[in-house]
Amino acid sequence: MRKKWSVANVVFNVVTTIVILTASYLAVVFPVNFVLDLFWEKCGKDKIESASYDYRQFAGLPAGEGIPELTSIEQYNNSNGTGYFTFRTEDIVPLEAYRLKSSSDAMDTKYRRGKRLVSSGITRWNTYGKKAGFKRYLFNRYYLVKLPDGNYVAAFLDDGVYLRYCLTGSVQLPVGYIEFMDSGEKKLLAPYIEEYKLHEEKILNMFCEERYEKYKILNYIVLIAVWALVLTVYFLLLMLVERVFGHKVDT
Repeated sequence: MRKKWSVANVVFNVVTTIVILTASYLAVVFPVNFVLDLFWEKCGKDKIESASYDYRQFAGLPAGEGIPELTSIEQYNNSNGTGYFTFRTEDIVPLEAYRLKSSSDAMDTKYRRGKRLVSSGITRWNTYGKKAGFKRYLFNRYYLVKLPDGNYVAAFLDDGVYLRYCLTGSVQLPVGYIEFMDSGEKKLLAPYIEEYKLHEEKILNMFCEERYEKYKILNYIVLIAVWALVLTVYFLLLMLVERVFGHKVDT
């Protein structure tokens, strides 16, 4: 028997489709480290000094005690690229500039079907780009961050930090270090360097690639959990509406 058509059913199907698409979008763009940082041990001076080697693996971790404060543009410009920094900022500006979180994400396997390319060994994703598209979860964004003296510097900053800033208006930045841009970064950020009079060679790196690589599966689990949470909340609200109004929508 065909189900009886009704406005309520049409509205339910449309709303459900929108919710599923919204949940899928959030699962692609949600910054996983926003959640992980809530449970992560802070990285202080003692932890860094006790490490047997240092290859910048502490960048991007929540800053603990003893990490030097970056306070001025002069300090930034005069840095020789050694040591870690942190500071509290009151302004973060997102840029239309993205970079893969890890070089390991630059490869994807595809195959051929007849003359049409469906799979052909290994294809590389661009490491840098002005857009991330449906692969947003593999990319991290560039930002401008305001120093305590009011000047701005470019930063490869974890997206979770920006979300915390949006919620609070001020945020203590994670452990970071000053490095020289590579050619790809210079080309990508050239318009912003000119517009905001930024340093032409240096950038602040505050993203932990090692943690991302080590806990990549956990990243995917969190994204799936976000997708499932949105749908769960939606259907719980739907059940509540049905109970309150005593009307069940046929699906």
